[in-house]
Amino acid sequence: MKTTVLSIFLSITSTVLMAQDVIKLKNPGFESERGAGMVPEGWENMGPSDETPPDTQPGWFKVELEPAEGNTYLGLVVRERNTWEGVGQELDGWLRKDSTYTFSLYLNRSNSYMSPLAGGGGPVSFVSPTILKIWGYNTINGKDELLAESLPPGHSNWVKYEFTFTPRNRDYNEIDLMAYYAPGFEQTNGNLLIDNCSDIVKVQK
Repeated sequence: MKTTVLSIFLSITSTVLMAQDVIKLKNPGFESERGAGMVPEGWENMGPSDETPPDTQPGWFKVELEPAEGNTYLGLVVRERNTWEGVGQELDGWLRKDSTYTFSLYLNRSNSYMSPLAGGGGPVSFVSPTILKIWGYNTINGKDELLAESLPPGHSNWVKYEFTFTPRNRDYNEIDLMAYYAPGFEQTNGNLLIDNCSDIVKVQK
């Protein structure tokens, strides 16, 4: 009987520790109703209020690439007038200072992306090289930290990108995914497509 009780206790303890070390995102595959300026469910628009929000693709602005998984994915752009798009969500847990985490997602870039800029005018091409920046954000004190960034996807097929990051300044309870200009392509129009995020897994305390 003691052995059975101990076994159950160890099992419960292991489950609790696993829950603390694995942070699951809400809607990691960006499954939602397709639409221009429609942020996928579970995510919040992190771009400027005077610009259009990110898109749930495919099917808009001549973006027709199939998803990496599921039915939809996230479309972000950067603009020639020094604005860019991003999404974020509050986590069910904390990214702890000096702890190391792994995280992956699939990135892509559409070779066809035509959209007008706010303020009028005809459609322009958004195909300049773009990178992903991953930010940690603390909703209590409003502080943030750049945790990782990608190379610019030079492909129009889905590729898995894996990141390892360690918060150095403080703890964070929100993660933000932001498109940004690739080096040498500042203030140009580009697009970045994201799908199929993994869990965030602590690998070192």
